[in-house]
Amino acid sequence: MSLKAQFQKWLIENKLQLTKPDKYSNTITTISNHFKKSFNKAIDLYEIRNLKDLLLLKDEYFSNDEFFQKNKRGNRMYSRSWDLYIEFFVTNEEKLDDTLDQINQIKNDNTLSNLEKESIILSRIGQGKFREELIELWKGCAISKFDDSKFLIASHIKPWKKSTNQEKIDKYNGLLLLPTYDKLFDLGFISFDDSGKIIISKLLNNFDKLNIDNDIIIDITNNNKKYLKYHREKRLKQ
Repeated sequence: MSLKAQFQKWLIENKLQLTKPDKYSNTITTISNHFKKSFNKAIDLYEIRNLKDLLLLKDEYFSNDEFFQKNKRGNRMYSRSWDLYIEFFVTNEEKLDDTLDQINQIKNDNTLSNLEKESIILSRIGQGKFREELIELWKGCAISKFDDSKFLIASHIKPWKKSTNQEKIDKYNGLLLLPTYDKLFDLGFISFDDSGKIIISKLLNNFDKLNIDNDIIIDITNNNKKYLKYHREKRLKQ
């Protein structure tokens, strides 16, 4: 079930005073479109999985006088929808990410040794042997070459939740990146082709201010290519 459908179901079950719950779930989609058209940001609020990011986006949205005034004229439909969605998000935050269920499945998998279970679970947060192997493989940030590992994030190319147990711990399914680059990659605003050359989403504006350009090439191996292919096809924003 999509997050929009979950939100609408929650409204029906918990906000009995609302006569048309779908108006509020559809308004969240409308607000997402406002971000794309008026803020030049390819944001879908139903894809956000972090409460802090949601709250920051709400502040940004209403700091725009156009939407502040539109909200007043529209009987505060936009702010009411925001508040309801944030309440839904906070109430259901643990359910929205099924990582805990997946971790429990791994813990209960009798085909795996305890060491294998630990390695797979630690790879979820970029720690343990997975992180150590990425540090050894990349020697620093894949893009900038900055090599102080305490500032670098070890993350999966093909998302952990979409990966098999073997792929979850495969060092070739990982990149070591500074936080800004990691965020851009994770959200699909950058990717890499089979030669390691950067691909910058057409939806990313003013990317030169992020210290990236079309000449960036990272050092990939043949083993990275299948994961990067997945990322280009499934994650890169077109």
